[in-house]
Amino acid sequence: MNIRTETPLDWLPAKRTPELPGEQLGWLQKQRKQGLEDFSKLGLPGVRDEEWRYTNLRALKNNPYAFATADSNVEVQLAETKNPRMVFVNGFYRSELSTLEEVPDQIQFASMDEVLNHRAELVEPVFGQGLPKQQHGFTALNTAYCQDGYVLFLPDNMVFKGVLEVCFIANTESQETDCPMIHNRNQIISGVNSQCTVIERYIGGDGDVYLNNTVTEIHAGENSHIDHYKLHQESAEAFHVGGVFIKQAANSQVKNHNFALSGLVVRNDIKCDLLGSGAHIEMNGLVLGSGRQHIDNHTEVNHAVPNCSSNEYYKTILDDQSRSVFRGRIIVAQDAQQTAADQQNNNLLLSPLAEADSKPQLEIYADDVQCSHGATVGQLDPKSLFYLRSRGIDLKSATALLTFAFANQVVERIMVETVRNELTKFIAGELLSGLEELI
Repeated sequence: MNIRTETPLDWLPAKRTPELPGEQLGWLQKQRKQGLEDFSKLGLPGVRDEEWRYTNLRALKNNPYAFATADSNVEVQLAETKNPRMVFVNGFYRSELSTLEEVPDQIQFASMDEVLNHRAELVEPVFGQGLPKQQHGFTALNTAYCQDGYVLFLPDNMVFKGVLEVCFIANTESQETDCPMIHNRNQIISGVNSQCTVIERYIGGDGDVYLNNTVTEIHAGENSHIDHYKLHQESAEAFHVGGVFIKQAANSQVKNHNFALSGLVVRNDIKCDLLGSGAHIEMNGLVLGSGRQHIDNHTEVNHAVPNCSSNEYYKTILDDQSRSVFRGRIIVAQDAQQTAADQQNNNLLLSPLAEADSKPQLEIYADDVQCSHGATVGQLDPKSLFYLRSRGIDLKSATALLTFAFANQVVERIMVETVRNELTKFIAGELLSGLEELI
């Protein structure tokens, strides 16, 4: 009797996408081939994998998927912006929806498809170099099937004081009956003394089921400054697996802001390698969970050389039966003396059925360091609630006010005023009913 053994490749859609950019590039085809081989060995991660033990992907695996296809007829409505903006629909660039007139000629801000087919020399030296040596199946799958994304290349001494926006919109109306699977690869490459601010938005239609599997590589040149935002505004039934992989040269400054506002299952891996003396990374994160949402953030900062610093500040608010996972890892190499690293993860539970799992980790192999970490999981302070109620504020409004104050400690770190105001309104108006009368 022949027994058929299922392999990871059996999970992939039967219909392979025939058109991937860069077919003429030998170095890219080599990476794609290796990615598919890695996926065939790794498969999709499961609860037996230590890094995924708290995140069950059963709901994701049970859906039938098809590679997303481009459709220029999909109508999209976006809020107006004064910022240059690139728009992708189901993973494909839509030039007619994008506004790039205000981008200086010295800056290369284009779709990955265009760059791979016409200006591949911009990304060849760094493409895939930021990925961790120990990958999981989703990262390997992204390398094998990445279809588009954005490339931002800043030459030396280029300072762009404005904001560059990228909107990734998922829409299932024109797709096949199966759920679309979207693979985007993004690259930010900053030269010496350069500066920029980038906002990535992931947006989905109500009730749409899809998988966003995205990777962003950030290569920060010497003395460069990069402010990077990632906002999840996706369908409540969507799956998102994302990676932000950062490599920093000497005296570079990177701020990474991660806001998980929606999505059924969201997983973010954020990894930074501090490779030059004087480099600094700041990681800020806010999770707002409700319903049966599951949001998993894994961060890692590798202090590889002396005189670097890192600051990490993540907060989580969970209601209903939502669940969050946070694993923050700081590694200080043996030669990385005079390292300064701080990590804080605070979790607020608004429901007895909500659950937060927090695992801060320090691995220190040097002796001249200043490192700290902490984690808290709990409910609102009864004394604070009593104080507000004693001044005539009802319980619902008091709860809303304290919850807003808890979240605002992360929001106030946002340097872009429009984003800060947007998130403030979202939290106060949509999540914290009753607060708008008090602010």
